[in-house]
Amino acid sequence: MEDARFDKAQNAVIDDATKTAPVQRSGAYEGFLKCLMQGVFRPGRLVTQREICDATGSPITAVREALKRLEGEGIVELIAKKGVILREITADEVREIYQLRKLVEVPAVQIYALNHDPEEVATLRRKTMEIINAPMETAEERQALVQKRTQLDWDLHQTFLRALQSSLVDSIYRNLETRQMLVRLQLPPRYLSHGEAFAEHYAILDAIVERAPDKAARLLADHLDTAQQRFLDAIEY
Repeated sequence: MEDARFDKAQNAVIDDATKTAPVQRSGAYEGFLKCLMQGVFRPGRLVTQREICDATGSPITAVREALKRLEGEGIVELIAKKGVILREITADEVREIYQLRKLVEVPAVQIYALNHDPEEVATLRRKTMEIINAPMETAEERQALVQKRTQLDWDLHQTFLRALQSSLVDSIYRNLETRQMLVRLQLPPRYLSHGEAFAEHYAILDAIVERAPDKAARLLADHLDTAQQRFLDAIEY
């Protein structure tokens, strides 16, 4: 009887460990992306695995697994016995990113324009206007605004992509957006302090409210072309 109870308890521990490991790996990966979005890590800088553990609150084994995934996605470069370097994105990669984004997002916004949730669009319009009108007189306000803009930009484009109902597209886009975050981190602060992109977002949302899919698609394509050029101008500056 004692042996049976011991075996049952041991199996429960094994089951818990089996379930916990993937959660920890996912948590480390998502935590790294959150740190990336917040500018905790910078492109070109060597970061130790211990620093990543401290920043993400994840155990070292989970961080190592997450870093292998990030290396496979072309986000980081692992330096043996030294640490990790965030890759710097080139101008050619920026062009490739936006070419693929247009192929995916333009048809997505057409579908969304015809099948959107009015309350969801109203929320996006309100948040976009708040971003456009947000104060940025102090360094603290500007830093907070950059983070809010990054998050809202992600939320908006993800909303359009969900209309495709494709987990494969979601996965591909996540990698593209992560690379784009690396580009943002390479930009001088003055390139992050303006809100032209969000005025373009607002125009796209207006077209969606009108249920005008072709207009929304055209505005989104123009927006992505303009965004690409903004990034290229900054990188080549």
